[in-house]
Amino acid sequence: MNTAQEKRSQMLSLVEKWRGSGQTQQEFCSFHGIKLHTLSYWIGVSKEEKSPSGFIEVLPKNNAIQKIEVIYPNGVKVNAGVDLALVSKLIHLY
Repeated sequence: MNTAQEKRSQMLSLVEKWRGSGQTQQEFCSFHGIKLHTLSYWIGVSKEEKSPSGFIEVLPKNNAIQKIEVIYPNGVKVNAGVDLALVSKLIHLY
């Protein structure tokens, strides 16, 4: 493993330790001697890894789709009604 991969692995491991610690980010950083913005950055990176495309699957309740809203990772929202072809085009635009 190269140095960048080792650092990434260490930081993601710290994120998991923070999540299980019950401490605030500030408390955790003070205890481990790291900067708060560094931990915050790696928390964001770990979230991206769990959803690499930026999209998450949402299933309708009772198989009744009333409207579909696509929310891009940058916050832009597009209402697509129930037109699945339009939803597909919107996803592929990203």
